[in-house]
Amino acid sequence: MKRIIGDSYNDGRNIQFLAGSKTRHTVGQLREAVLNKVKRAIAEKRRIRGVHFTYPALPAMEIVAATGIDYIYIDGEHGVFSGADIEAACIVAERYGATPVARVPDGLVPTITHFLDRGVRGIVVPHVETEEQARAAVAATYFAPLGRRSFGGGRPYAHLRTGDLTALLAEANEEVSLSVMIESEEGLRNISAIASVPGVDYLSFGMMDLCQSLGHPGNPKHPDVVKAVQVASDQARAKGKPIREDFISVAWINDIVLAGLKKILDA
Repeated sequence: MKRIIGDSYNDGRNIQFLAGSKTRHTVGQLREAVLNKVKRAIAEKRRIRGVHFTYPALPAMEIVAATGIDYIYIDGEHGVFSGADIEAACIVAERYGATPVARVPDGLVPTITHFLDRGVRGIVVPHVETEEQARAAVAATYFAPLGRRSFGGGRPYAHLRTGDLTALLAEANEEVSLSVMIESEEGLRNISAIASVPGVDYLSFGMMDLCQSLGHPGNPKHPDVVKAVQVASDQARAKGKPIREDFISVAWINDIVLAGLKKILDA
C-alpha cells in the first residue's frame, strides 16, 4: 500500500503526495480548491449561494456541490455530524470548489479547533451576546497575530504545505471566515460592539431563538422582531459588517428534496 507522505515539499512549487507516484499537483492547483468563496464574496460585494445540511448525506452533498454551488453549510449545532462526517463533507465540498462552512455548537476553543482541523473554512458561532464572546471566537479561529488558533496535524495543513510554515499560517488566516449569530435581546443591545471586532466578517440572526428572547416564541415575523432585526442590521452595517442576507442566498436540503419530490409526483 502506498504511503501518504506530508514532508515531500520538493522546491515549494510542487508537492508529491504518494511515494513512488509520478502525479504532481502544483501548489496553485491545490490552493484553488480551498479558496474561501464567502470571504471573497464580501470583498467583491457579490452574492453567493449555499445549501444547508443538518445530516451527513454525502451523496446529496456531492450532487449539490457538482452544480457549482458556492458553499456547503454543515449544521454542527443542531445537526448529527461526527468528526469523521465533518471531514468527509469538507473533502466532498472542496472536490467541486465549494467552501465548507459550519455552524459550531459553541464558541469554545476546543470546539472551533476541532471543526477547523477537519477542514472547515467558514466558522459560524451561535448565541454570541457580547463583544468579549466575539473576541474569543476570533482568537480561536485565526492564527497570530489576529488570534491564537492552535496548530495541529489536521487535514487542512497536509495539502497546503510548501515548507514555509509562516506563509502557511498567513494563508490559513486569509482563507478562513468567521460569522457570529445574534440570537438574544442582549446580543441585539451589543451588536455595534460585536460588529466592531476585527476578524468578524459578517453577522446573522438566529430568528427562532431571537423571537423567543423578545417575547414572541414561534413568531419570527412579529412586527417587533422584524423591527428589532432591521435596527440591529443597520447598526452592524454602520460598522462595515454585512448581514448574511446581504450577500448569501441559502436553501435547506430538506426543502430542496420536498420541492423536487412534489414536482415529480405531481407531474
